[in-house]
Amino acid sequence: MENDISASLTEEWSKMVNPRLIVNRWIRSYTKAWLKKDAKAIAALFTEDAIYNSHPFRPATHSRKSILDYTLGALDVGQVYEVRFGKPVVEGSRAAVEYWTTMKEKVEDVTLAGCVMLRFAKNGLCKELHDYWVLQTGKIQAPLNWRPLKKGSPLLSNRP
Repeated sequence: MENDISASLTEEWSKMVNPRLIVNRWIRSYTKAWLKKDAKAIAALFTEDAIYNSHPFRPATHSRKSILDYTLGALDVGQVYEVRFGKPVVEGSRAAVEYWTTMKEKVEDVTLAGCVMLRFAKNGLCKELHDYWVLQTGKIQAPLNWRPLKKGSPLLSNRP
C-alpha cells in the first residue's frame, strides 16, 4: 500500500513540475555555492524540515539550521578547486547524481568523490539528502570515462 501511495505522489509531482529541470537547477546552484564556500546558499537549497545524511555512518542532520551548521564545518577548507557533477538519474521527485571535487584542506590537497540521493519538495527545494562518499589524499583528476563533459554540464572550477 505504501509503495502505491509513494508511486502516486511521485507521478503527481512529475506532472506538476519538470523534475529534470528542477534537479539540474538545484545541482547548478549547489555547485556554485560549494565553489564559493557559501554555506548559507547551500542551506537555502533545503526545506526547513529537511533531512541531511552526510555519510552512511553518521547521524542524520534535521532542519535547515542544522544543515547550515554542518555545512559551515564541512566547508572549512583552504580552497575548493573544482566541483563536478555527473548527469543525474531522475525519477519523479527523486534523483541520484555522482560528484567529484578537488580542494585544499588545512595543509594538503584532497579529492572527494561520491554520490548523493536526493528527494525534492514540490517547491524545488531538497527535503532529503543521502551522501555516499570517499576522501583521498591528493588532487586526483576524474577518470577520463567519468561522465564526459558536455556543453552546459554542471562543471565549475576556481582554476585560473
